[in-house]
Amino acid sequence: MQPADVQPDSITGIKNKRVFIETYGCTYNYGDTDKLTAILESQGCVITPSPDDADCILINTCIVIEKTEREMRKRIAEYQDRDLFVTGCLPKIDRDCGGTVIDPDIIHGHFQKTGARLSGNPAILQVAQGCSGHCTYCITRRARGPLLSHPLDEIVGELEGQVRGGAVEVQLTAQDLSAWGIDRGERLSDLLEAIGRVPGSYRVRLGMMNPDTLMPILDAVLDACKNDQIFSFFHIPVQSGSDSVLGQMGRQYCRDDVIAIVRSIRSRFPSARISTDIICGFPSETDEDFSQTIDLLRVIEPEKINITRYSSRPGTPAASRTDMPDRFKKDRSRLATVVAGEIFDRIYSGFIGEELDVIVTEVVQEGSVTARDDAYRPVIIREDLPIGTRCRVRITGHRRHYLVGTRIR
Repeated sequence: MQPADVQPDSITGIKNKRVFIETYGCTYNYGDTDKLTAILESQGCVITPSPDDADCILINTCIVIEKTEREMRKRIAEYQDRDLFVTGCLPKIDRDCGGTVIDPDIIHGHFQKTGARLSGNPAILQVAQGCSGHCTYCITRRARGPLLSHPLDEIVGELEGQVRGGAVEVQLTAQDLSAWGIDRGERLSDLLEAIGRVPGSYRVRLGMMNPDTLMPILDAVLDACKNDQIFSFFHIPVQSGSDSVLGQMGRQYCRDDVIAIVRSIRSRFPSARISTDIICGFPSETDEDFSQTIDLLRVIEPEKINITRYSSRPGTPAASRTDMPDRFKKDRSRLATVVAGEIFDRIYSGFIGEELDVIVTEVVQEGSVTARDDAYRPVIIREDLPIGTRCRVRITGHRRHYLVGTRIR
């Protein structure tokens, strides 16, 4: 799907300008922005922190839920009197959204052709675009298209460049990471093994992996994750704990599959950190269906739960179903938030007094940094430390989303 108002030279035409970039959505979108930044800088542009100082504006859009799409359109309208460029998912479904369109499908190829280099930390390593699924509620599949895996050698070369540029944390990202290679006759484990052979003082965080594409390669992926450079962090979106709802969503697995995956991970990596996503209020979801979701969360105990209220998206099969009132979605998301807090508090309270080996990945503010343990748990250290510092900390407390530690050596 190619928007009609795309200009083939829309990227190369931005030269020697001051550019303000506004990015929304997933890690993959931020990866596109990193590549656009590198391309623009190679063309003499300067990225500015404020639109007031910019010659042109670039908005990288997200449309995963209706509320976000409304915000995108509002921002575009506010910049209509400026030299405006728009990329991301919105122009893929609405060619008349405004501004000059930069087709997101061309960003990666253009980045490869220009020889531009990525720098900064964390580094985002895009390994595939699109997905192999057909979820009935998902508009991203319509915008990003079917699975297109990047070649293994290309990915490894990009990683080597990121490591030479000083990356300490590398985030592998795709719409479905565990689908990588299906279209090329390869498997994610092949990629992870190749990545593990790249020397350097860095750690790798795996992106979202759907249960149906992870199940057939789970053992091989877990074998590859024995490499010390890979965080034992697993983001597995379950969306619902009801087999009936999962079937209506077009998800190709059942709740028992999810439980089996999590048990396999924890049998190999007892301190692994599990993250998941759930959707509250999918059409026809009953109280019993939702109670099964809450029960599943209590069984698998993910340390991070991304909670979204169902949002009907145009052109998706689920959009033809009768939506439920927002008040029920809100009630369910509130309950899920309470349960998530209970799980988090119970698990993180157990770390108080423990000692963890961590690597500093981010400066929060002067006198405070974020470090990550082997399972990618965030640990706040109230101390000025350079990014990349490896140390041992004693955990002294926790807040809603992170641990607090004191460096002991």
